[in-house]
Amino acid sequence: MEYLDSLTDNQKEILESFQNLSGEDDLEKTIKLLQRFNWDLEKAYQYYVGGDLNTNNSVGSSSSNLINNRENSTYEINANHPIGQFLQLLFSPVRVALSILKYIFNLFPNSVKKLIEGPESSRNARLTCAEKFIQYYEENYGEKHPEFYRGTYKQALLDIKDNFQILIVIVNSPEHDDTPEFCRFRCFINYVQNKNFVVWAGSVNEKEGYKVNNVFGATTYPFIGLVVYQRRRAIIAEKIEGLQPVEEVIQKIEQKYEQLSVQLQAELAEQREREQSRIIRQEQESAYEESLRKDRERERKERLERERKQREEELARQKQMEYERKVEEKKRYKQRLAENIPPEPNEDECETAQLSIRFPDGSRVVYDFVESKDLDPLDILSEIILVNTFPRKEYLDKDQTLEALGLCPSSSLIVEEKDDDDDSEDEE
Repeated sequence: MEYLDSLTDNQKEILESFQNLSGEDDLEKTIKLLQRFNWDLEKAYQYYVGGDLNTNNSVGSSSSNLINNRENSTYEINANHPIGQFLQLLFSPVRVALSILKYIFNLFPNSVKKLIEGPESSRNARLTCAEKFIQYYEENYGEKHPEFYRGTYKQALLDIKDNFQILIVIVNSPEHDDTPEFCRFRCFINYVQNKNFVVWAGSVNEKEGYKVNNVFGATTYPFIGLVVYQRRRAIIAEKIEGLQPVEEVIQKIEQKYEQLSVQLQAELAEQREREQSRIIRQEQESAYEESLRKDRERERKERLERERKQREEELARQKQMEYERKVEEKKRYKQRLAENIPPEPNEDECETAQLSIRFPDGSRVVYDFVESKDLDPLDILSEIILVNTFPRKEYLDKDQTLEALGLCPSSSLIVEEKDDDDDSEDEE
């Protein structure tokens, strides 16, 4: 184990792949061989196949040593020794030939490789360990069997975790004498089919089956293991090794099934309760968010309404101020006009025109003007309109004389104030 502790995860994977390819069980020898080729799996395996099976290179040493691992002796042959040189010379052509063949094979298209490898090997290479077991079982024992899981072991674990089920793991060895009898256990097959089990099966000869076998520590075949998740952690609930009477196998599994089913149902109820609580909490949060949204929308509308009223009030205030300004301006204008009205002329000195002027407030003024003077010497027509009522006639030309306008010797006029709209039109 001290060798494994010093290895990285990548080196452990390379080590496992090399052992699966070569079948070499000597851990120390394999690690030293991989270290010699700087953990290059391909080169190490080519050397292992083409060279001396007991050849190793000690790490940190400048010379190569040949060690007999089977007898585990300390007898060493230096590579510079004539025997070592002879062995290297003997196997060098083999290694070179293997390398050349591999290089040429890699140049072929995938379609040609499949033809060389054969259609069956190409198809089987794509099958999972479980699918290969199903194929093996149906070819040898028929199609009546439990509903075997076709995915990987890890996928089966994920499924039972999500669905609160029990996983039955079957690891067998086709070469074992008890395998045929075990595979023909009809009672066991019927029992498993009637229960809510997930059944994963694989051969120990397959890479994944070998890994699963190591997980359970199985040493005798056929092997049956029960896996279940408790508190979201996978545990091995039962292990049955070797061929046993089918009644005892079913009894052991049934006892565990009844015990584990209660636990699974309790955990399932807890899970559903948590899920229901999550849904309720989510609905409450959604309702709260919706309430916040409505509150924000209401506040936005209220703010817009306040701003609209403020604008209207400001506009009304400005209009009122403008109206008061105009009223005050007219008042000052009238006052200035009254102060500047010329005195009435003497009738003996010139021809006069007597005008009777009625104002909007109902008051009337009779005043004499010189008939040769302009109608509006004081520019009063910019603020008022002089109108003759019958027939209606407006006097707008301020540059004409009273005589020219036909207001002599006397006339009655009405004063009408101009509207603000009229002033605006005049300005335009």
